Order: sequence, then structure tokens, then C-alpha cells
Amino acid sequence: MKINPKYKSILNSPSRYYIVTGGRGSGKSFAVCTIINLLTQESGHVILFTRYTLRAASISIIPEFVEKIELLGWQDHFHITKDEIINTVTGSKILFRGIKTSSGNQVANLKSLQGTTTWILDEAEELVDEEIFDTIDLSVRQKGKQNRVVMMMNPATKEHFIYRRFFQDKGVTEGLNLTAEDTTYIHTTYKDNIDNLSPSYLRQIENIKKNNPKKYKHKILGGWLDKAE
Repeated sequence: MKINPKYKSILNSPSRYYIVTGGRGSGKSFAVCTIINLLTQESGHVILFTRYTLRAASISIIPEFVEKIELLGWQDHFHITKDEIINTVTGSKILFRGIKTSSGNQVANLKSLQGTTTWILDEAEELVDEEIFDTIDLSVRQKGKQNRVVMMMNPATKEHFIYRRFFQDKGVTEGLNLTAEDTTYIHTTYKDNIDNLSPSYLRQIENIKKNNPKKYKHKILGGWLDKAE
């Protein structure tokens, strides 16, 4: 299995924060899911995987992880339940949780999880409350392991706290691959994943590029919007 080298910094960089951005078809979900599985091969990890709303993880997201486990040939190494994947060899595990539930949010439950080493915030553009982010972020503090907070997102608007805090305030230009202070930035587009995309999908992208350049820049290349449309 080949992983875009840009994503290997999640394993190799000493950063705390990882901002993973990109447009449609960039392969970021595939790469990050694979890397999370690789991370469980090291003992002592509790990986919290969240979306702002996550209904029925066993249907919506766990199958993506199972696919990567099968591609790696590690089926015998994992025990899978409706909301957890446990590496039976190392004891490391992935917990799947939603931040918002039908009865409100469960931030109190998330911040009380013991031993969290890594927090994956998928579809990070949906979390607009910076206070919630800070609360969960501060719970990732397990001593003796590298602590990681990985934000995966299709860029939203520059009004989002992630843009202000991690790009604007740090003087980092969007769309780059680099490490600045305690943050590593990973940006990919369909061009990085072109070998895995069908000809019909690529033709669709070319049509969008020709007929709607603004949509092409935002949805396909993963550019940030100045204002919400």
C-alpha cells in the first residue's frame, strides 16, 4: 500500500497540531485512516476519532478503517465493536465519538476519557465553537507518548477559528506543506491522487474548472473562502 509522502509527517514530525486540508478526491481520508491504523501498532495509544455529528459509527466510518485493515492484511490483529477498534496485539485502540448528540454535546464525556494520546477531528470545518475545541484539546495530555491533534477538513471560510488561529495568527499561507512552530500543515489535491481517480471523475473536474473557476478553487483545490456564500 502506498501513502502520499506528505502524510508521513503525521508519524514523523514532533508537532502537536496537524492541519490536513484538501479538495475533493485528494485522498486525505484514505491516508489518515491508514496512518491511524499504523499508529495502533505502537502500544499505549488511545486515539479519539470525532466528528461534530457522528451517527452510527459502525455504518458511517468504521467500514473505512476495516477496509484499510484488510488492505494491510491485519484482520487478525483487531477486535471491532460498534464504536471502537482495538489492536489486540498492542492494546492500543481507536474510539469513535460524536461531539454533538441528540441531547446536546458530550464534551464532558470526551474530556474525561483516560489516556488519550491522539485526537482526530474529522470534518473539522463543522466545529465552529473554539471553546469546545480547546476543552477537548486540553484533554490530550498523556505523558510518555507524543500527543497529536489532527484536524481534517475541506477548507471553509476565513471566518473559521481554525483559519484565524492556525493560519492568520501564525502568518502561514494556505495550501502549503510545512511545519511552523508546533503545527504541521498538510495540503493535497486531486492532482496528488490522480492515479486512483476514474477518467469520468477527472472529466467532471475539468468541466468544473472550465465552467465554474470559483467552485474549482474552493471545492477541488481546497481554497478558503473569504466569506460564507
